[in-house]
Amino acid sequence: MADLVSWRDAAESELRALGRELQVPSAGDVVVAVRQRLEGSTAGRGQSPVRRDAIARRRLGWRAVLVAAAVVLAFLIATPQGRAVISHVFRFVGIEIRQQPGPVRSPPTSAPLPGQRRTSLAQARRQVAFPILVPAALGKPDEVLVSGGGRVVSLIYRRTPYGTVRLDEFSGHTGRFVFEKFGHVSKLRDVTVHRGEGLWIKGPQELIYITPKGRLAFASARLTTGNTLIWGTWQVAVRLEGNLSQATAIAIADSAR
Repeated sequence: MADLVSWRDAAESELRALGRELQVPSAGDVVVAVRQRLEGSTAGRGQSPVRRDAIARRRLGWRAVLVAAAVVLAFLIATPQGRAVISHVFRFVGIEIRQQPGPVRSPPTSAPLPGQRRTSLAQARRQVAFPILVPAALGKPDEVLVSGGGRVVSLIYRRTPYGTVRLDEFSGHTGRFVFEKFGHVSKLRDVTVHRGEGLWIKGPQELIYITPKGRLAFASARLTTGNTLIWGTWQVAVRLEGNLSQATAIAIADSAR
């Protein structure tokens, strides 16, 4: 996905270059050409061969532009990444990512989620309706938080070789979005986690919790730390956050059970 923007820019550059090389017909030429085609006019027969060749070349040039534009449009419509470029919104396992600045200026690096409370891992498993995945690569979390009335479970690891690492987990088959990120699509990359789809987000992003009613909880707005890996199963969705490389994050995710 990181290559999407460069591909799009290259395609745009090619279209611009092609447009500069074409001789765009005047409005009068277009009217004459259409009238000749529809009415079978013999006016074109009286034109010189040079004139007819010029009109033919212009028609071919416009066809080339339309074909190139159609290829670009087909790519954008056919892929989630392409639709994200058009709509500036990308959705993945309960998280909506918008390619625009966040609504909160200078959010803190940490902020509580609504109804957040500390508990044990065993108690958290009894309080939520989805399985809680624990990465064997990280072991037992230093802190477990349950938020949103059991909607989100957060595992906090403070003593790791990578600094603080955080996992936010929530139901993987919910029809509603739980988090909203604000950043750039160019920082997204498709990856494979547990032989399934994952999303790698490079660099800090603004993260805001979405209430069950679909409203942004602005008090929860914060800047994520380092990079983020998002993946999910039919039961649970997970976002892993920390100063991790892509390979390390995927290894941690693959060890989650």
